Amino acid sequence: MRVALFTTCLAEALAPRTLKACVLVLEHCGVSVEVPTAQTCCGQPLLSNGLPLQARELARRMIAIFAEFDAVVTPSGSCCSIVRERFVDLFEPTDPDRAAASALAAKTFEFVEFLQVKLHVDPTALAARGGAAVMPAFTCHDACHLRGIHRHGSTAPFLAASGCNMRELPDMTQCCGFGGMFSTQFAEVSTALGLEKLAHVASTECSTLVASDTGCAAHLAGLAHREGVTLRVISPAEALAERLGVLAREDFP
Repeated sequence: MRVALFTTCLAEALAPRTLKACVLVLEHCGVSVEVPTAQTCCGQPLLSNGLPLQARELARRMIAIFAEFDAVVTPSGSCCSIVRERFVDLFEPTDPDRAAASALAAKTFEFVEFLQVKLHVDPTALAARGGAAVMPAFTCHDACHLRGIHRHGSTAPFLAASGCNMRELPDMTQCCGFGGMFSTQFAEVSTALGLEKLAHVASTECSTLVASDTGCAAHLAGLAHREGVTLRVISPAEALAERLGVLAREDFP
């Protein structure tokens, strides 16, 4: 099985360690990962700004770049949901790329989803493999976009079963306030929601937050920094990689 990593714009710019962790965990699970260098944006910002024709051109590019792979894995729940939920409808029924968009949607997976659904990884087996002897307590926020691919609320149980020391985040279903373009168009609301989320994180007494999307992670980490709150924000891939001992834990701050 040929597996491609869909890196996403935000992860490339803000979270290269997340991408490294994805590769290390997948390799630990016996999967060889390829990273197509020609990949670009999935078109989510264009769709958010009401530009479907321009988004369709980016979708065509995505379809062509990932056509040769059997599976596409991404650490971003939001980008995954765009491919899965929106790509097909960008093309008219008579457009030959509509079927190709459907094929890409069917083989595109969020990172934890790929481990569970495609690889059928038993998280308890990961826990039994050893790795880090002492893990800090984590809490977990799932991105709203995971609802569209029916994965919201699935990250924390998988991490807990894998041996991560997880604590439940109160009101985890609430949005963190990022929402892509929402955070720039409605900055005050976005900030207020983010501060509420940080208060919920603080109530767990965890100094590490696992966020299932780079946008959510950047939003909450930025707010924490501006508020003077010591909070380490990492991805599920990083949490698993640290748990398995394939990625050294970074000191923070």
